[in-house]
Parts: sequence; C-alpha cells; structure tokens
Amino acid sequence: MAIPNSLTSTAFRHRDQLAEGRSRIEDRFRAGLPSVQTANALTELYDQVVNDVFQQSLENAFKNGAKRQHLDRLTLVAHSGYGRCDLSPYSDADLMLLTPRTMASAAAPVAGSLVRDLTDASMDVGFSVRTPSEACSLAWTDPKIYTSLTESRFLAGNEANFRHFRDSFRKGAKRRWKYLNREAIQVRREERRKWGETIYLLRPNVKRSRGGLRDIQLVRWLGFATHGQTELSQLYKLGALSSEDLETLRRAYGFMLRLRHELHFRSKQAQDILDRPTQMEIARDWGYQGSLGVLPVEEFMQDYFEHTRGVRYVSAFFDDEHRARSKTANAIEHVLSHRVDKAIRMGPTHIWVAANKLESFAKNLPDVLRLMQFANEHRRRISHPTWQAIREAMQDRDNGHPDSRSVDAFLALLSRPGRLAPLLRRLHELRIIEQLIPAMRRCRGLLQFNAYHKFTVDAHCIGAVEAATDFEDDESAMGRRYRRMKDKTLLHLALLIHDLGKGYDEDHSEVGRRIAGDVADAFNLDESHKETLQWLIHKHLLINEVAFRHDLNDSDVVHRFAAEVGSVGRLELLLVHTVADLKAVGPDVITDWKMGLIEDLYLRTRRYFETGNLPGENDPALDEHRNEIISLIQSQGGNESVTQLVSELPLSLLRSHSREELADELCLVGQWLSEKRGCFCDGVVEPESDAIRFNVVLRQGEKRIGMFARITAAFYACGLGIFRANVETIGEDLLWDSFWVSDPDFAGNTPPQRIAQISDVVRKALDEPDSPVPVPRKVWKTKGNSEPTSVNLLPTKIIFDNDTFDHQTILSLFTYDRAGLLSEIAAVLFQQGVSVHFAKIDTHLDQIADVFYITDAKDQPILSSDFQNEIRQAILSVI
Repeated sequence: MAIPNSLTSTAFRHRDQLAEGRSRIEDRFRAGLPSVQTANALTELYDQVVNDVFQQSLENAFKNGAKRQHLDRLTLVAHSGYGRCDLSPYSDADLMLLTPRTMASAAAPVAGSLVRDLTDASMDVGFSVRTPSEACSLAWTDPKIYTSLTESRFLAGNEANFRHFRDSFRKGAKRRWKYLNREAIQVRREERRKWGETIYLLRPNVKRSRGGLRDIQLVRWLGFATHGQTELSQLYKLGALSSEDLETLRRAYGFMLRLRHELHFRSKQAQDILDRPTQMEIARDWGYQGSLGVLPVEEFMQDYFEHTRGVRYVSAFFDDEHRARSKTANAIEHVLSHRVDKAIRMGPTHIWVAANKLESFAKNLPDVLRLMQFANEHRRRISHPTWQAIREAMQDRDNGHPDSRSVDAFLALLSRPGRLAPLLRRLHELRIIEQLIPAMRRCRGLLQFNAYHKFTVDAHCIGAVEAATDFEDDESAMGRRYRRMKDKTLLHLALLIHDLGKGYDEDHSEVGRRIAGDVADAFNLDESHKETLQWLIHKHLLINEVAFRHDLNDSDVVHRFAAEVGSVGRLELLLVHTVADLKAVGPDVITDWKMGLIEDLYLRTRRYFETGNLPGENDPALDEHRNEIISLIQSQGGNESVTQLVSELPLSLLRSHSREELADELCLVGQWLSEKRGCFCDGVVEPESDAIRFNVVLRQGEKRIGMFARITAAFYACGLGIFRANVETIGEDLLWDSFWVSDPDFAGNTPPQRIAQISDVVRKALDEPDSPVPVPRKVWKTKGNSEPTSVNLLPTKIIFDNDTFDHQTILSLFTYDRAGLLSEIAAVLFQQGVSVHFAKIDTHLDQIADVFYITDAKDQPILSSDFQNEIRQAILSVI
C-alpha cells in the first residue's frame, strides 16, 4: 500500500527530531552530563517521538472508521531497556500494545501504522500486540519474554489497563518465583557462554559479556520475582542487597552505561563491542595517563575489569541466594554431614561453618584458609551463607603481613589440585592473595595488550594453575607426569606468580625471578626450594624458546638445553609449567604442532639424561621407525635411492609425520629425483586444521640464495596465507621445505586441481630463477582476525644471535603480521645476499615469531654489526 505524502513528511520530521536530539544530547554528554541523566534524556527523546506517532496512529484509525471508545482502551507499554529508561543513543525501542481481547480488530491498524512510521523515522522497534492474559501466559513459558516484561513502563493510552496488567504480572511472578528465577539464570548462562564466560576478555561486549550490564539486569529480574521490585535501591531497603553491594552495582552501572553511550556515539549505531582501537581512543579521550610500565589503555581496562569483577561477584551471590533450592536436598545435606573440627561441618557436596561460630571464624584469616584447604582436599563447595559471612568480614579486614599460620595454610591449599583454581579466584576477589603475595596487587586487572594473550595478568596466572590441575584427571602423558609429582606445591606457586613481572620496562622473567625470591622468603621456603622457584620463574619460557626457534636435530641445541635444566626432575617441572602456561594463554594457542615440538624436545633431553646419547645416537626406537618406513616404501615399489633418503631424514621430519605419510611423500620425491628435472612441489590437505601442507624439495647447488624468497612470493601470488613453515636440509644438498598455508578461496576444502595449480606456480618460480618474482594478489583474506595498525603497541624485535653456533647466525623476528609480510622479509634477505639454511615460522592471530638460521654470501655467519644493522633496517622498512 502506498504511503501518503503526509505520513512520509511526518516520518522525515521525526527522523530529523531523533538526529537533532541525539546531537544535542551528545554535546551535553561530552560536556560532562552523567551517564544516567544521558540515558534519561535519550528516553525522553524516544518518548516524544513514540507518543507523537502513537497519537497520529490513533487519529488515522479513527478517521478510517474505528470507534473512539475502542481506541481509548488501547495501552502502549515500553519494556526491556526502553522500559527501565537506560537507553543508549542507538538502542532499539521495545514496545507492546495492550488490548482487550474484544478490541483486537481496532488494534491492528494502529499497530501497523505505529510500526511503519517509527521504522520510517529510523528507529529500531521491537513490537508486539497482546492482551494482558496473553502477555502473562507467554512470560511464564518464555524466560526472555518474562525478563523483558519485568521492566515494563506505561507510555500512553489507558493507564488503568496498564496498572491491571502490572499487578497481575507481579502477583503471577511471585507465585512462580522458583521456576522463573531458575529459567532467568539459565538464559543468562547461555548468553554468557556465547559472549564471554570470563570478565577478562580482550574485546568484551559491555552489555552481554560476564560482569557486564546484563548481569546487573539479572539482579533486577531475580529481585522482581522474589521481592516484586526491580529497582536496586528498593532491593536494598528490602534487605536483598547490602549497602556495599548496592554501591558496587551503582558505580559499575554508571561506568559501563557511560562506556556504552560512548560506543554508540562514536560509531553512530548500536555498538556494544569494546574493540582494541576503541579502547585506545577512549583511554586517551577520558584522560588516562598510564604509569611506569602500564599504558593508558591498560590503566583504562584495569578500571573496566575492576567494575566487571565487582558486578560478577555481587550478581553471582545474588543468583545463588535467589536460586530455587530443594528443602529435601538441604535436609539430606545436613543429615549426612559430619564434623571436621569444632567449627566446620562437611556434607556430601558442601562444607560450612556452624552458625554460632561463623562470626568469629570469618574474621580469622588462618581459619578461612584452613576451611579452603579442607574444601580443596575433599572437593567440596563452600556453602553460600558461610562464604557470604567470610566475604563481608574480609572486606573490613586491615591489610597486613600474613602470620605463619596463614602462610602454612595457604601452602597446604596449594599442595593439592582438587578445586584449587576456583578457590584461588575467590581469594583473589577478596584481595587475600595480594596480602600474601604483594606483587599480585599491581597485576590486578592488568591487560596484556596484544592478541596473543586473551586475559589479564592475574586471570592468566590463576588460569595457568587451573590448566595444571586439569591434568589430574587427564589420561595423556602430560597427566601422568603431573600425577607422579609427589609435591605439587612449588609448581602451583610458580604458576600463580610466573607473570607478575609483567608491566615493567625490564624483562618480566628477570623481575619475576626477584619476586619469586621475595615470595620464597616471606613463605619461609628452604634454600633449595627458593632456588628452584626462582629458576622456574626465570626460565619459564625456555622450552618455548628452544622448541619453537631452534633446530632440534642439532645435538648442540639439546646439549645446551640439558645443561641449563640439569635434571629429569626439573625437566618435568618445567615441562608441565610450560604446557599449563600455554593452555592458559587462550584457546587454540597450544596447537598439535607446538605440542609435538615440546614433546620432541622433552623426549630427546630425557633420553640424554638417562643414556648420555644425543639426538640420533643409539636410538633403537628411531631405528625401528626408519625400518618400518623403508618396508612401506619397498611395498610400494620404491627403489634404493628412495630408501637411502630415509637414513638422511632429520629427526624433526621423522617425528612429526606418520610412517605412512612419510612413505607416500618419499615415494613421490624419489620419482622426482629419478627424473632429474626441476624442483618438487606437492600439497596435502590437513582437514583437522583447515590447512594445506606443501612440501617443496630442491637441490641447493648454486641457487641457494633467494630460493626461500621465491617460494614465499609464489604462495602469496596465489592468494595463500602462510602461517607456519619449516626449512630442513636432507644430506648435503637437498632442501626439504614445508609450508602450512590457508586458502581463503576454499576454506579447508581445496580441490586437487587447485593444489596442482599452486604447485605449478611454485615450480616455475624456482625452475626459472631469472623470471620475475611472482606478484602477490592485491586483495585476499588472511587467516585469523587482524587489527588496525594503530593498535600495534608491542615493539618489533629483530635479534641476531652468534653465541649459539659458530657456523651460522640465528635471526629472530617478532612483530605483528600482515598479508605478504613473510614474502617481503624473504625478499629482503635475498637482496642482502643472505642464505636461509633453516627456518621456523609461527603465526598466532596477529603476531609472528620467525627464526632463520642464516649465513652471508660466503657461507659465513654474519658477525659485522654494520651488516646486521643494514639487514635490520631493511626488514624494518618493509614492516
């Protein structure tokens, strides 16, 4: 149906009214209008437009024949965020038209006109037409409708009908409070799983992530069903919230509502994701200055995390208090409980303090830590009333040096896995850990501002403890190594403090070593344990550095690593620490490839400790593996030249691929060798990683310099993203290069003809060295999400190492990734006359850690500082 010109002009007028109103409110917001008043001003703006359109819709319906007495019985209701008056600039408007059942025919044209004109005015509208009984019935069956309607507000029309609906809705909710609260909590859990179960996210959703605005709303929803009120101040008066909890929620609400307004005003649309560039801009515009070792953006995010931590804490206890409980289950818990000591009782699932002992018990830190020790040892949850009392008592406790009983109880807590991580989180929220370990205070909410780490320093450290304790029930080799540690106290303590040196100009491992010494002294550890703790913190990145950046086939590498570690006991301690640390960094950080390298280094080093043999020396298991590969090759008709290659394969290739894979690939390479032409290139799809692994094999000869550059350029010319690479040497002159690439054109389903096409491009680039280097495609997708260059805060590092080897220089490069960067770096090395003998390329999200073993044009290590600087400047010019 065509829209009359009058309605079109009305829509334009309302659109201008919204735009001009938002602009005026933004000016006031920038001038310092508090966030709650800003939300009220936006709500008034919406109300003006909605009421104008509603009245016009009523008039149009009356002109078209609807009876005035019927129209007078309609009621327009705002609900959800619009109902509670906390709109942000581009929030949607949730509306419900209440109508008596007999007036449905009169409501239909009003509803159609209302929605059409509000939409034409550029307002996002959620709309429904319901009778009061329909609205209530739907709310009792759909928790999303229920939670939305708890925040209902009269807008226009018949106010008596609204009061009748509201009273009926409130009474019905109170009768069903157990069910409704349980459903509301479940819906919120599902939302948190989608948007972030932890508050410590790099790119949080300020509304839906844990500790965000939605958790404050959850308190209101639960309060409505239980107490008939949604206002936080009313819940406080009713005793449902303490004064401290009320103040925590109010402060957080003001901060996060201001932040949400800021996101909307900046983007000119509904936007709740706080991404990294915006974090930097807001930190600057809100006047954050930073401090020594802490960037302004990190200081801003510490404030954000402090508020979300408070909201998570208060809402979690409010949820627990208002969750439906079975009286029978509670009775059974008490009947089956037994006394642990004079104050503590323990049931089948919970542990608690007797009510008559609770007040004095909660104020005593050694007793609280002892309770946690019992809870951890017996894997029991601390009951809510007990923990609530402890929380209130500890908030009033003066921070002082812990006594020996507290230290002993804390170390006893650390000695067992059990429920250690959740208990540590609770202690950290109460600021008890920082009383025991003062360095933890500085790292509270300290964001590691890069895409590699996903959590704040304190959350990462506790997460590392959790990753280690998860090995308790793990049937893998790592689980067996963790379980055979008789005393796990030192491991758990090291993981808890391993990154507390972050945020200083000095290397965090150096700072961490000193912190470890202070902790050891405060905890009265003996000299042996103190030395081990300091070594573990100081060297907690050692396995990563060796496994990911060095050639594990080189016996000198393993020998030096073994000398640094010193014993099998320390090796296993460092191994479990390393893997737990990586697991706590974020999802998908510890890939199968990385785990394989770590395991490879561990096995080689352990074998050296036990037998004195370095890699490849007197290894029966390796000899058997080679023989099995030879048998498979012979069964496929491979000749002697192919089987000869098996004896020359480096250990990294032998250990990283199955015998079947290697046999198949060696047969293909053997066929290529027999033809004595060009180079070899073939790709294999690895479905589990959505990657293609290309093997490029060629004879070095006189064409060694520039080959790596031409290979990477060829891949980029085909639109591929290289996220991992290994360059190995077989025998004296055969290079075996493996590249793991992503093909955005096919997203893990690359067909054989595409692989053949890419292989042809690579072969041509190598077989015709005088031909132009392939030119990369101008636009293609890359693996992972990239961030604008404005957030690249971590410095690029280019390190030349001539201490590890006499015959080669190790060039290490750490920087932010972008499409085609590896190809450009390889081209720089070629232009400088540098040969690449070995390489490990690793990319995670937006960061790369690349290692090249290089020599100059005369096959000598690069010792000249002038030449090193020339190479460094050339690499920086392309970065």
